[in-house]
Amino acid sequence: MSNLFFKRRHILVPSLLGWLLITALFFFAAWLLLLNTYSFLAKQKPGHAKMLVVEGWIPDHGLRNAIEYYSENNYEIMVVTGVPITQWTYSSPFSNMAEASVESMKRLFFKDTIYTATIPNTVLRDRTYGTAVALKMELEKWNLGYNDFDLYTMGAHARRSHLMYRKAFSDGRQIGLITDTDPSFDAKSWYKTSRGFRIVFSELISYFYSALFFHPDIEHYKANIINGRYVDQLVGKRYEKDRYFADSLTSPLNKNDLQRFRGLKYFPPNEKYKLSAHLEQDTLSEVFSMPTTTERQPRYRKYGTLHFEIDGQQLQLSIFQNMDQLEKDPTYNALFLPFKDLTNKDLTYGGGRYLDLEIPHADSLVVDFNLCYNPYCAYDERWSCPLTPLENYLEMPIFAGEKKYP
Repeated sequence: MSNLFFKRRHILVPSLLGWLLITALFFFAAWLLLLNTYSFLAKQKPGHAKMLVVEGWIPDHGLRNAIEYYSENNYEIMVVTGVPITQWTYSSPFSNMAEASVESMKRLFFKDTIYTATIPNTVLRDRTYGTAVALKMELEKWNLGYNDFDLYTMGAHARRSHLMYRKAFSDGRQIGLITDTDPSFDAKSWYKTSRGFRIVFSELISYFYSALFFHPDIEHYKANIINGRYVDQLVGKRYEKDRYFADSLTSPLNKNDLQRFRGLKYFPPNEKYKLSAHLEQDTLSEVFSMPTTTERQPRYRKYGTLHFEIDGQQLQLSIFQNMDQLEKDPTYNALFLPFKDLTNKDLTYGGGRYLDLEIPHADSLVVDFNLCYNPYCAYDERWSCPLTPLENYLEMPIFAGEKKYP
């Protein structure tokens, strides 16, 4: 039976000397890999472009070297890319590394114009590719007259950065690569320090993963960048308002509440509540005195009616113009939109919320409920606030903008 299903075969196995030779060859190959891994990752591919793109995360000495390289090679356009700064966000004057690097370059006496291409805080993964996509979007807007560019980066990150930019710019343009030396470890013996080993080994894995398995949808990234920039602007306005409220010279809070103030609360940004509305202008409306929470009665007139849709529901709100302000300043073009909805009392201020808009040049305008805010009388009763007209009560919840205080 055994002869029917199996047969004998003689094979060679290494002898002791053979095993020693195989082991020696293995360690020799590993040694060659250690010697050449950094140079493989930190490749150089100088080009002949007139535009130099500098990755904004490189340290100051790298920026200094980039400025020198720019001057020595007669570049005409300087671009700095950047990712969001995720540390010291409440104290840093810069929101991303590109802005910080540009300021450093100016203090290093770089005189030419510096363009920036950045990604928003919402892009948390594949950020190198994201900055490449952001650069492509900006170049389409800038129309600088140059297609090719050289990428200036540093250390073991270089080959992967170059790969990400080539994936984003798949239109055949030439992308050179200038790689500065990472001084945080010895490039020739990177494996002798924990930092060198960690950076080089992680970049090696990341490069092969990106080369073999990373096949991004560029339109998806563009949409994320556009939406993320909107969210960043919105969050930036909210931080600015918190600083305004925390300042005793400008805050609408009373002294007791000011001591306890820890920031205003908001619904998460939601693009569903940023919508286009049709404006039906009312040119025949008369000026009237709008009731307020006090005896003050400012003069307003109804400017028109906004028609819009949320979740398939057709809605409308009246919008008003402050005639007292218009008499003081004939160029005053603001419109006032007070409203109530089904979130009042439980989630938002019971008296309603406000939106400020501008008179449009056409019969439509953008209404962003993410920007709606509480009247000052929501923080202290000493303020006088216009009351929301009955016609501006929405029979649906608007989960956007500022929440109830406190």
